Amino acid sequence: MVTNMKILVFSDSHGRLSLMLDAVAQENPQRVFFLGDNYRDGQSLSDAYPDIPMELVVGNCDFCAGPTELVVEAGGVRFLLTHGHRHHAKSGTDRLVDAGRQKGVDVVCFGHTHEALNMLERGVWLFNPGTAGGVHNRPGYGVVVVNNGEFRTELR
Repeated sequence: MVTNMKILVFSDSHGRLSLMLDAVAQENPQRVFFLGDNYRDGQSLSDAYPDIPMELVVGNCDFCAGPTELVVEAGGVRFLLTHGHRHHAKSGTDRLVDAGRQKGVDVVCFGHTHEALNMLERGVWLFNPGTAGGVHNRPGYGVVVVNNGEFRTELR
């Protein structure tokens, strides 16, 4: 099992790629999750760092083909990656928690609201990195460190 894997989590870049490029250069992650709303930014990030595995999902502002959600495992931790619009994230977190419980994940990573969130709810960790593009809120991203089935999350 991988020890101390650092994962960067981005969402809602909306065409503003620079924070993501800078964060990857500074943080040196082993993996990246991009949660939609400019899927092409996620693809550009992947092109800039082809040696870093990246999982990308589409959001409500993405008009291209791509997965709307993924369940992935990293270092013994299971994640649901979703933009959040299909789970009505702007109306609350109940549907996100329900989806996470149904899929048997430890962490639900989502965006859509442009508001960072880092909390446990009904046994599921909810993690929203906010907006990488700084749209309507201060720009930011998330860091998840996994170590042998344990994890910790940080907003930056």
